[in-house]
Amino acid sequence: MTTDHSRAWFWSGLGVVLLGVALTVAQFYGLKYLATPWYLPALATAGAALLLAAAWRRWSLVRGVTFVAVAALAGLLWFFFGVLAKLPDYDGPARAGSAMPAFRAALADGRPFTDADLRDGSRRAMVFFRGRW
Repeated sequence: MTTDHSRAWFWSGLGVVLLGVALTVAQFYGLKYLATPWYLPALATAGAALLLAAAWRRWSLVRGVTFVAVAALAGLLWFFFGVLAKLPDYDGPARAGSAMPAFRAALADGRPFTDADLRDGSRRAMVFFRGRW
């Protein structure tokens, strides 16, 4: 007696896709960690593969439509993260290997700090903090 596991493949595929969505929501809203969720298109692709296996083993319209929808979602996610979300090349004033451009800032205690303070011979460390978004 052979058993057909196509139903398990189908529900596993949907579960993997929904897991990616749930992890992204938890990352952004629960952890407040705003980094690129690269696992989202990867899990959508894995879910599409599982749905394709389910549709291949036993075809139905629901399985076919679900596979096409999830595959389209995976393709859209890869396009978004790979192409649309790419940052432009940096063309600002600071260049590697060149002198630090002139700047003026305030230290934590309110004293002024300029680029001239970096050339006085004392040892200093600069930390660049982009801020919280």
